Amino acid sequence: MNGKRISGRKASVCENCSIFVLLPSIPCAGVDDGGTVFSTGEERFSVENIYGETIELYGDGIYRYNSVLKAGINKGTDLVMLLVALAFALFTARRRKGGKNRYIHVGLLAGLLYYSSCLVFGVTFNALFPVYVLQFSASLFAMIFLVADLLKEEHLSTVLANRNLKGTAIFLLISGSSVLVWLEFIIPALLSGQPLPTMEVYTTEPTFVLDLGVIFPIYLGCGIALFRRKVSGYELAPVLLCFITIIGLTVIGQNVFQTSLGVDMPLRQLLELVVSFVVLGAIATTLNIRLLRYAK
Repeated sequence: MNGKRISGRKASVCENCSIFVLLPSIPCAGVDDGGTVFSTGEERFSVENIYGETIELYGDGIYRYNSVLKAGINKGTDLVMLLVALAFALFTARRRKGGKNRYIHVGLLAGLLYYSSCLVFGVTFNALFPVYVLQFSASLFAMIFLVADLLKEEHLSTVLANRNLKGTAIFLLISGSSVLVWLEFIIPALLSGQPLPTMEVYTTEPTFVLDLGVIFPIYLGCGIALFRRKVSGYELAPVLLCFITIIGLTVIGQNVFQTSLGVDMPLRQLLELVVSFVVLGAIATTLNIRLLRYAK
């Protein structure tokens, strides 16, 4: 009886955390999709940044003071994250059924946490800033609780303890290392003393910070843990694979909106920043489907 009570309390805490994530996530992801909400009806305009460069700003809606490039990225991400938030709501309801639902649930949350981090640190201050902060805080603490709960249960690590998952481990290492593509932008800027080409009206690039400072070491750590058949490797692998799938979908949405806004991407960058992540997302989805068959 006591075991059931404790299990019920843990499930209740996890569900409450998920609800706090959902409340701000859907408004954040859906409010500016297509520019139908918070639209000022104004046109694009140009400003000079602190480096003396002329930057064209989007001029309308929540992303009015963001560059056209970043507005396209944000709008494409918003659309995909609206779908992710709805999927997260579905798997929050299904979480108690256990099995693969728990891993997908946390994987979707990882996508929302990354999204909220980019919003709160990378988008020019606007009317939704308090909602961004709420979403970021809720996603961060929910992730801590849910990952801790996942590691304690040890579902996959028990079932897969004797199976060789070197292929998945190698893929995680490759996926983590894919963010090193940002060094192509960072190193020349450091050597030349010039600002990053994507700096525009911003002071830093949050995506570079998150990918190189957080995503890279997490994927390397999980890949190594999977090689060594550690519990953390087995339990976190499905979550990280789910996250790559979300990234693959996100870059598609971003590219579609950027194209609609007249932003042209050089072929080399299209291959490096869009096609490569779409391919990784497709492979991650295939590996995850195979892996989650063992989640009971």
